[in-house]
Amino acid sequence: MHKKIFFRYFNACALIILLTVFALGTVTTGVFTIRSVQEQDQNMENAANKVASMLRGMPANYNIFVGTIMSGAIETVKDTISCDVIIVNQWGRIVQSTLVDPATATLPQAAVESVFSGNIYRKQGVFIESLGNAYTIGVPILDDDNSVIGCVFTTARQVRVGSAMKNVVATFVFCGLVVLMFAFVCVYFITKQITRPLNEMALAAQSYAKGDFTRRITVAPEGELGDLARTFNQMADNLDRLETMRRGFIADVSHELRTPMTTISGFIDGILDGTIPPESESKYLILVSEEVKRLSRMVNNLLDVARIQSGEISYQMAPFDLTEVAHRVLLTMEDRMQEEKINLSLHLPEESVYVMGDHDAIHRVIYNLVDNAVKFTPENGEITVGLYRRDGKVFLSVKNTGQGIPEDEAGRIFERFYKTDKSRGENKKGVGLGLYMVKSIIDAHGEDIFISSKEGVYAEFTFTLKEAQEDF
Repeated sequence: MHKKIFFRYFNACALIILLTVFALGTVTTGVFTIRSVQEQDQNMENAANKVASMLRGMPANYNIFVGTIMSGAIETVKDTISCDVIIVNQWGRIVQSTLVDPATATLPQAAVESVFSGNIYRKQGVFIESLGNAYTIGVPILDDDNSVIGCVFTTARQVRVGSAMKNVVATFVFCGLVVLMFAFVCVYFITKQITRPLNEMALAAQSYAKGDFTRRITVAPEGELGDLARTFNQMADNLDRLETMRRGFIADVSHELRTPMTTISGFIDGILDGTIPPESESKYLILVSEEVKRLSRMVNNLLDVARIQSGEISYQMAPFDLTEVAHRVLLTMEDRMQEEKINLSLHLPEESVYVMGDHDAIHRVIYNLVDNAVKFTPENGEITVGLYRRDGKVFLSVKNTGQGIPEDEAGRIFERFYKTDKSRGENKKGVGLGLYMVKSIIDAHGEDIFISSKEGVYAEFTFTLKEAQEDF
């Protein structure tokens, strides 16, 4: 993984660096070329004007003394700016030159006429065949009354510009290579820091795929990778907890199924082989029927959980009397509470209280809450069921005395398959689905359910429903 990410990052950085160096080099060389040409143009024009000023008022019949002055001026300018100088007299003939033979060479007539007209001549291209491509500037030579008596041409190949350009390009290439080497080292260490937690996550994911959820990722102090590592570890904690709950659920379901199945099988075998006398068969068949109903309820709960998870359950919202539903649930639990020697305290209004919701689903909510209260209420304990209105809501609460719910477990009490440590010791019935179904149904209604508990004293569950309008 490290090599793949490293080369991707390095290729991206290298491309950016190369494009940047190329763009900067192109702009720099362009600017440098323009400024060099401008500087050379100015220097050549100054050199031509210098020679022209030295020859100002030069007589038409050049004597040896004047020729000596010309030669000196030409050599001075040539040594200063490294260009060739050509001096032309008033008849258009070359009288002095550092480039061509004055006796045989000729100049473009248009160039000579342009300078004799008082203009400054400039041309990039072929001025003299023997010189080839060059840059040429021509200025007039004036006499004392400012009449044109000749002209001076300075011409030069752009060798210095090309040489300087090569130095600039070489500098940019060198800098680009240095930056690439530096980027290679930086990207290597950066990608190593990035891929280390990613490699740990890959190894941890392989462990999770094998069912081992104990491995954790070393968390970076901050940044996106740190957040990702913390989220990954949180996911692992949840998976580990869910796996523990799943195993506990399988163990509980296996126990719950094995006990009634053993009872049913034993009683039926006893009836078939005559171990149970005919006069006692009815008694044992009643026990078999109760165990079958218990199995049926368990299977239905598991099916309902599966339907809730898949979103297949649809609730039929309609107004119904919540007080009546509460009374019916308590009536079905009356014999059981009497057997457990549990006292019942009711705080239900005498009049009907109508709410909006699914009648059967809310019946199951109340049944599961009361059933849970009966399981964990000690002998001679008390269960209190109350109902009241407030701000357009109806609140129904189920409270029981007993051990209550530990504060650190209250947040997880509605999780699927979850059973508190105390419930595992006090009550072996159930697989931790009742309160999960309660929370799922209330959430589907868009309402809330609250827990109030004091460990060792009581536990109270309260849920809300929207009160139905009177004119329904």
